[in-house]
Amino acid sequence: MKNSDETIKRVNEIPDIDKKATEKVVKQDLEKAKDSSDFKKYLEECIGKKIDFNDDQLVTKLVEKYMEVPPYMGYCHLLWAAKKEILKKDYNIDWYTPAEENPAILYD
Repeated sequence: MKNSDETIKRVNEIPDIDKKATEKVVKQDLEKAKDSSDFKKYLEECIGKKIDFNDDQLVTKLVEKYMEVPPYMGYCHLLWAAKKEILKKDYNIDWYTPAEENPAILYD
């Protein structure tokens, strides 16, 4: 499975698609952190600060951090899944993740 040139062009024309996908993963991670003190602590270590769930800017801050440095192993798969879902749902684009395009390569 490979993305066509047309698909790549359409995806590249969408402003902030990676930021949108990152925000979706951040929100999922925050929900997980609410239920798991170990995961909350892990995220705090990754981003270098305490997580305050009452902070209105928390998602924005985490998105910025996540986009600078992926926060944990396996993150790319969550990001790609979020991106794939957004592209299909909001733009009706069938996009293949790098893992789908390159099944012989192992991604973290």
